[in-house]
Amino acid sequence: MTQTVRCGKRKDVAVKKTGTTGRTDFSRFVRAGLLSTLGLGVVATPAWLTPRARAAAQTDHIRQVSVTITLAGPNQWNNSGTSFGAPWEQLVARFETANPGVTLKTNVLPLTSFFQTESTLLQAGSAPELIFNQTNYKPVQVVALNKYLMQPNPYAPGRKTWLDWFDPRGFSARQQDPLGRWDWVPFNLVDLGLFVNETAFAKAGVKTPITTWEGWRAAVKRLKAVGYTPLAMDGSYLGIDWTFSTVANMLLAKNVKAWNVYLANGARGQNNQLTIEDYTRVLKTGTDIARLPEMAEALTLTKEVFDTAVTPNWSGIKGLSGTGVNLQDFIAGKAAMAWGVDFGASAIVAAHPSFKVGSMGWPTITKATTPLSTNFPAQYGVTPGGTSYMIPATTTGEKLTYAIRFMQFVTAPRYNAPWAAATTATPSVQGVVAPASISAFSSGNWGVPQVANPGILTSLSPQNNTEFQQIMQGYLLGSTSLAQTQSLLEASWQRAATYQLQQNPQWKSESWAK
Repeated sequence: MTQTVRCGKRKDVAVKKTGTTGRTDFSRFVRAGLLSTLGLGVVATPAWLTPRARAAAQTDHIRQVSVTITLAGPNQWNNSGTSFGAPWEQLVARFETANPGVTLKTNVLPLTSFFQTESTLLQAGSAPELIFNQTNYKPVQVVALNKYLMQPNPYAPGRKTWLDWFDPRGFSARQQDPLGRWDWVPFNLVDLGLFVNETAFAKAGVKTPITTWEGWRAAVKRLKAVGYTPLAMDGSYLGIDWTFSTVANMLLAKNVKAWNVYLANGARGQNNQLTIEDYTRVLKTGTDIARLPEMAEALTLTKEVFDTAVTPNWSGIKGLSGTGVNLQDFIAGKAAMAWGVDFGASAIVAAHPSFKVGSMGWPTITKATTPLSTNFPAQYGVTPGGTSYMIPATTTGEKLTYAIRFMQFVTAPRYNAPWAAATTATPSVQGVVAPASISAFSSGNWGVPQVANPGILTSLSPQNNTEFQQIMQGYLLGSTSLAQTQSLLEASWQRAATYQLQQNPQWKSESWAK
C-alpha cells in the first residue's frame, strides 16, 4: 500500500527534569565516533558523556570511523536553497562533534518538487540516507524503525525506550504503517491556531481567549468598530480548510461513535479519530454526509465567518506560504487575528510587529448558537505533519548506524530544546516545553486531535484539496447556494470514495466495499 503524508511549512525553552533513571547499556550505542585512537591508545573522549558512556567508549571501541550521510528535504524555515538556517546548522555541528569522523550533509530540495523527487529516488534505489517523509512510498522501501524505538536512546538515557520520549499525541502506535511498522520519526510536531494582536484586543475591550461562538460574534463587532479586520484571510486553501474543519469537527463529533470502525493501519478497532477508511465506508453505505443537518450548519457557520470577519476581497490575495494565512496583514497591524502554524511565530517575531503577539485556539460552538451543538469543544491537535524523516531501505552498514544515531540525537530533549526554541516549533519529545508565543496551540482541548477529523473530507479526492477549495470558494463568495454546495460536495465525496477503494484493494474484503 502506498503511504502519503500531508505537509506543512515551519527563547529559551525549559527542559523538564524527569525523576526517573533508566538503566542503559551505552556499549551498544556509543561507537568509535565518540573517540579517536593513536598508536599509543585511546584519547579525547567527549566530556559531555555520562561516566558510564565514557567508560564504554574507552573500553569497547578502538577505531576511528569515517562516514558521510546525507539528509534531503524541503526548507521549512526560510527561503534559502542551500541551508535550513543557523539553528539547523548548529544542531548538525553538535551532532558531528559528538560523533567524530561522521559528516552529515544537508541537501535542500525545492519546495515545489521535493515530493516527486523523493518518490523517484526511492523507486530508483538511489535516495540518500535520510529523506523527508512527506512523499509517496511503500513501507518496504524504507527501514522499519521498531527495533530501534524499543531500545533506549543513547543521547537520552532517562527512559526505558526511545519511543517513551515522544509526545504520544503526535507519535505513537497510531503512526504505524499498514504493516505495523514505524517508518519515520518526527523531529518536531505541528499545531496551529490563531495569532492574536493583543493591542487590538485591548483597544476593542475584548479579552483573550475568546471561548464561545457567541463571544466570537461580539468580538468581531468590537474589533471592527475600532478599525481592525477581525481575521486575516487570503485565497489559499488553508484559511478555508482550517476554518471549515474546526467548525465541522465540533458538529460532527456526535457521529464518531457510529462511524469509528477502523484503526489507522486498517485493522478493525476504535481509533482516536476517524480514518480515510471510516469515511469511505460511511459514504459507500448510503450516508449523505453533505446533507446531514450538522454539515449544513457547519457550512453556514463557516460562511458567517467569511461574511462578517475576514479580509475584504480575500479570494484575490495570494497565499505566500504554509506558515499562516495572510500573515502580512496581521504583521502590519491591519488584522487582529490570523490563522498560523507554530513555526509561523518566528516569521512574525522576525518582522518586529509594533504590538504584542499572543495565541489562542478557536472558540467552541455551544447550544447558545445552535441546537445541533453538543457543546463539544473546539479541537485541532498536535500532529506529526511537521519535520519528520525516514531512512531508505537501501541504507546499510555504518551509514544506517549513523542515520539512526542522528534521529536519536535530534529527538533527545537536551539537543531538541534549543532547536525547537529557535524555530518556534512544537517539540516532538516530552520534557521540552513549547515557546510561550505558541503555547495555546497545544494546550487543553485545542491541543487534542480532531475526533471527527473532517480534514479527510477536504482532501479525499485524487486532486487532494483542490476540488474542495473550488467548491467552497463558490459558496463563500455567494455564487452557489447552500443546497447547490451540498450537492457538489456529495458528488465530489462519492467520486473520492470510489477512488479510495481503487487505491486500497485490501478493503475489498469488507462487505461494504464489494
